[in-house]
Amino acid sequence: MIPQLRVPCTYQGGKQRIAAQIADILIHSAPDSNTPFYDLCCGSGAISVELINRGVDPARITMLDSSSWGTFWSAIGTGTFNIQVFAELIADIPDDKRQVKDYMTRLSKRSPDQYEAEIYPILQACSFGGKQLWWDGVAWKNAFFREYWQPTATSVRRSPANPMQPQPKELERRIHEIARHAIGVQAHRCDVSEILEKEVPDNAVIYVDPPYSGTTKYGFGFDVREFAKYLRTHTNASIFISEGIPLNDNAIELTLGGANGGISGRRVKKHREWLTPFQDS
Repeated sequence: MIPQLRVPCTYQGGKQRIAAQIADILIHSAPDSNTPFYDLCCGSGAISVELINRGVDPARITMLDSSSWGTFWSAIGTGTFNIQVFAELIADIPDDKRQVKDYMTRLSKRSPDQYEAEIYPILQACSFGGKQLWWDGVAWKNAFFREYWQPTATSVRRSPANPMQPQPKELERRIHEIARHAIGVQAHRCDVSEILEKEVPDNAVIYVDPPYSGTTKYGFGFDVREFAKYLRTHTNASIFISEGIPLNDNAIELTLGGANGGISGRRVKKHREWLTPFQDS
């Protein structure tokens, strides 16, 4: 029996909290048992992971992302992710949580050579605010890391905030299970517009999770409305786009739930999310 897989780490814009709702809709929209699923701008892979948890064969899932997530998932899918190297990197993380930020800063100054897939989730797990960082071929971009935070006498939050989310051993466990059970996914590091150059079966279900408009900039982005328009003329597949606004009158608002969060505990505005179908030619 496959264990319940979890996304590798905290990631700004990740869909962990609503992945089950989205997967329900995608699976319900599948016309047959051989339906291929496309996870575009897949990021940390919350939707693909949930589909696998529901019993979808990884070989039926295509994942595209222009960032280092694309490199990570490609290594997972092809079985080339180096678990030994990853375990050695995890073992090197200081036990003293106050030293973790400095360690990550030093690690981010090094070229990953052929181990971008193994280094990336470790750095991302320590990224300040879960914001995306990525390797651009020359340097790790947006590499700013959390410190170990302890509450003060006036803090609303009373528990410490760890520099890594999840912590090293849990990150290692999650990725070990992903490497075992997600092998076979067809993952590529490329611009998602490249999907327009490929034949997409009419029985496919396509999910697109573009970067949020108006939030902290990601390394990569595109005009989601134009993309949806061109994709719709390219295939008769079912298309669903996740956004912080409804993109048409058929949009479904998803239930986020959970606490407001933040280190201070004072964040008062919750993000809202809609899943918009584009199913008519």
